[in-house]
Amino acid sequence: MKTVRRAVAAAVAAGLLAACGSGGADDKAGNGASGGSSPSAGASPKPSVKAPEGFDTTKGWYASLDWLPEERVSSRPPVEAVPKAGVVAFLQRKGESYVVEARDAVTGKLRWSSAQWQPPAPEDSEDEDVVPRLLVVNEDGREYVALWAYGQGKGKAASGADASGEDASGDEGSKAVSFVFYPADSSGKDVAPVRTVAIPADADKSGVTVDAGGNGVAVRWLRPMHTDPDTATIDISENRVQTYPEGEVKLPPVCTGEGGGSCSGEVAGLSPDGPVVALDAGGFGVGGVWVSRDAVPPGTNSAAPGDRVWQILGGHVIASWNPPHGVAGWGATAVMAVHDLKSGKLKTSLRCDTEAGPEYGLFKPVLSPNGRYAVAGTLAVDFERDKAHCLDDQAAAAVQLLSVGDDGIAYGYQKADSPSGSVPVAVPLDTGKAQALPKDAEIPFLSLEEAGGFELPGDGPGKQFVFHPRR
Repeated sequence: MKTVRRAVAAAVAAGLLAACGSGGADDKAGNGASGGSSPSAGASPKPSVKAPEGFDTTKGWYASLDWLPEERVSSRPPVEAVPKAGVVAFLQRKGESYVVEARDAVTGKLRWSSAQWQPPAPEDSEDEDVVPRLLVVNEDGREYVALWAYGQGKGKAASGADASGEDASGDEGSKAVSFVFYPADSSGKDVAPVRTVAIPADADKSGVTVDAGGNGVAVRWLRPMHTDPDTATIDISENRVQTYPEGEVKLPPVCTGEGGGSCSGEVAGLSPDGPVVALDAGGFGVGGVWVSRDAVPPGTNSAAPGDRVWQILGGHVIASWNPPHGVAGWGATAVMAVHDLKSGKLKTSLRCDTEAGPEYGLFKPVLSPNGRYAVAGTLAVDFERDKAHCLDDQAAAAVQLLSVGDDGIAYGYQKADSPSGSVPVAVPLDTGKAQALPKDAEIPFLSLEEAGGFELPGDGPGKQFVFHPRR
């Protein structure tokens, strides 16, 4: 990145840091979870980052993922905000096992750490060890922090015992997608999972995706030599897994599977009333409750609507529809529409190229802590006002958004003629207009109600983060 950012990281590495503020993190707790010789969290460093004015850089705390190998540094780090619980969840490594470390978002104090979990073995003995993914799940108003991984066999407790217990399915020698779920409001050390699941799945490498944007977890995997995925949903509280083999999804009255029609598709997520089905031929909805064709946004192609689920965020489905002429994604800009997850009702829509703007490895769709706002690529939505903004700006100065707070201020990077190809910006969602920040400013990649998380740039393995409270 920028030279000045590297200078800050060099200062951190050189130990030119002095603690500031009060109420620092519990370093002893950090030592136990990280398994390293140095604490994984502590009082805020100074100098820190040049943050936007809404954050107090004289206070806060820092954390690190020292175990992260250099080849994984460029991807999004395994750190997630857990807004209702008010914690930040980290994936930490301990030997050949992994733990979840949950720290108070304001003080950095360790709230809880999980029991050690060893992910399944890699598909091929010559492959690298499997590194689990970190996931935050909302189901019926309760938050969970989960680890999941795909591999040979099932995940195990660090003791070597099968962590799946009687909750799991699948044989030890078969390939499976393994999960462990922890209540986000846990406390103490060595917290055991409240639920463990192993879903048998013979998938192509990198052919497994997991989504927790709706009311629970949806899993998709593509079998070798197949073009359509198998899908499954996990009901955590009821300890129930429902699988949907390729070609067996239904969405009455659009698709019932009768008469040789094309019913191939997948389960895109979960609503309070059942799975959200997305058909390959276009069309989505919740069977017996609502279908997308009953809520067509204006300015779409009536002959070939091309309605497809793009993202499920909180209580909403963000969908892509074909414009009046052309096909979305094939030289034509899509009509992006926001539908209510429970009723399917159209809330707002607009034309938007969600992939315009600078490339940046941390971008992913996210909600504000209170769930009112969402950002996804160049798209920003205010669910309370049923209003959306698109910051594609003809791709000349498009903005990719990274995070958004409860105050309605989103942060991202705008395409620019600069050494890095982008500049940091703030975007108040009441106007949708980008406001330039200092070129050397860092923006929060995580947004919580009372704090923001910033990444300290640096070279080599490992990643460091600093968390500053909001003013």
